Amino acid sequence: MLGVAAEEIARVHRLLRGGHGMEAETAARNLQQRYPAQGDVNHALALVLIKQGKDGEAILFAKAAVKADPRNAAYLVNLGRLYLKYEVVEDALPLIEKALRYDPSLYEAPRAMGEFFYQIGNGHRAASYLKQALAASPSSQRRQIEFQLVEVLASLGQAEEAERLLEPLIAIDTFRVEALVQLAGLRKHTVESGIFELLQRELEGVSPSPKSAARLHNVIGRIRENSGEFSEAFEHFRKSKEFQKREFDFGALKQTVDSVIKDFVPGILEEFEGYGDPSRLPVFVVGMPRSGTTLTEQIIAAHPKAAGAGELERIGRMSKSLSSGESTAQMLEAMRAGGPSHVRLMTDSYLGLLKFLAPAAKRVVDKMPQNFMRLGFIALLFPNARIVHCQRDPADTFVSEFQNMLMSNHSYSYSPEDFARYYKEYGRLMIHWNRVLPGRIFNLRYEDLVSDVELKTRELLEFLRLPWDSRCLRFHETATAVKTFSKQQVRSPVNRNSVGRWRNYQEQLQPLFEILADSP
Repeated sequence: MLGVAAEEIARVHRLLRGGHGMEAETAARNLQQRYPAQGDVNHALALVLIKQGKDGEAILFAKAAVKADPRNAAYLVNLGRLYLKYEVVEDALPLIEKALRYDPSLYEAPRAMGEFFYQIGNGHRAASYLKQALAASPSSQRRQIEFQLVEVLASLGQAEEAERLLEPLIAIDTFRVEALVQLAGLRKHTVESGIFELLQRELEGVSPSPKSAARLHNVIGRIRENSGEFSEAFEHFRKSKEFQKREFDFGALKQTVDSVIKDFVPGILEEFEGYGDPSRLPVFVVGMPRSGTTLTEQIIAAHPKAAGAGELERIGRMSKSLSSGESTAQMLEAMRAGGPSHVRLMTDSYLGLLKFLAPAAKRVVDKMPQNFMRLGFIALLFPNARIVHCQRDPADTFVSEFQNMLMSNHSYSYSPEDFARYYKEYGRLMIHWNRVLPGRIFNLRYEDLVSDVELKTRELLEFLRLPWDSRCLRFHETATAVKTFSKQQVRSPVNRNSVGRWRNYQEQLQPLFEILADSP
């Protein structure tokens, strides 16, 4: 039986390598039905499902593989990496540690450990483990690990070491675009720099893939902007978005905001009193992307009694587990049906994650910007949590989003018109939250923060009930890995260089101004 399964598993892998994902999945599922308790069969199906983008289902079979053979390092690593994808880092660590003990020669184990430490913000340990993985990896995997290491080094501000890794990759066709784009992003280049010519040549050569074209236009636009060529820069950013284009559904957004405003009223807080956890540990930093959320997190995290957890997705996942879509009424009904005990399972899970990430901290920052959509849910879960709302001039916010490679869930930022419509709905919702959650939200304007960082930091710490500590003003000296597009900015002291950048694009932003001026 085992020999037959091994042959069929090999066939599944051949199908997958040949690009026949659906056929491989069908074969792997049929095999698993015949041998449901066999480790290698469950592991094979898990790998196929991961390739097919079905990570949630893959976890079930990855667990089955580990159950069948709990000392198999490859199975342990696979399940650990899946847990990392779903932010179950507290369960991922022991699995990866076991894999390292059971098979020190397996390069995937130190690679997974590097991914773990990068995810929790310890860039130095992440780099150490990735270098260990690189030394043990086969040639077919070296390049991917090198790119991971470059990302970690960039997050730590170690540009020179990252450049040494990237420069040889430019000569390899398969990796040239990725290497050029990452290399260009490590420093502030101008059109006179040698890398600009290489990027132009790559864009004008054999037709690049849509993904490569989007990245090339984006980075060329950044270099044009650095050189003061703003009209040309905007055109490159626009072309980049064309290659990324996803349709922004304004109707769905408006329906969601209408639902929240209609269904989340002050009386809801009284109805659910006693459901949540009274912990003061969580601090939620919210707002539009590129509005100063990373800067705010880094300032707070520099306090010796605080820590930053990055952009956690767990609040969003818990909210979606209670309702399909973004229906507030459905979410509230599910909370009523589950009762306080079910809510406490969610709060215990979330607090357990924060305590795992920062066991000694009195305040831990979750800086997922889009949590502004879920402040009512957060208030029910954690009535004593503090919420910091970061605000920034909408035109500057748009320019910053437009010139970065934001994912398709931010497709509202792909044009001035869509952004303006989204921004108005965001503003309408924040007015509602400030009305129904009085005293729970600290509204922090980016322009005020960079104008007088000490004054605003003092006010922020007072709101968080943390004593004054001057180390918060030296946040840029921290060794924490910064994984967002703000990593270069937060490596420097606060300055006003990003205030009023929209003026460079005043002509192109007229549609945005017109929509924002059209009240309400």
